[in-house]
Amino acid sequence: MKLEEAKKQRIVRNALLSLLLYALPIVLMFATFYFTGQRPWEKKKQEPKTSQPAAKDKSVNP
Repeated sequence: MKLEEAKKQRIVRNALLSLLLYALPIVLMFATFYFTGQRPWEKKKQEPKTSQPAAKDKSVNP
C-alpha cells in the first residue's frame, strides 16, 4: 500500500515538529548556561559539617 504524498508530508512534518519540541528545553537550558555563565556541574561539593555531640541536659536525670 502506497502512502499518498500529502499524508507522507504530514507525517514527516509532524515528526520534525515532535523532535523540535523534544529538544527545545535542552537547547534553552544550554543557551541559558552559555549566556549567564553558570556551570552547575562545576560547583564544589560542600563538606558535611561535623556535628558536635549534644550536651546532656543536667536537669533530666533518669
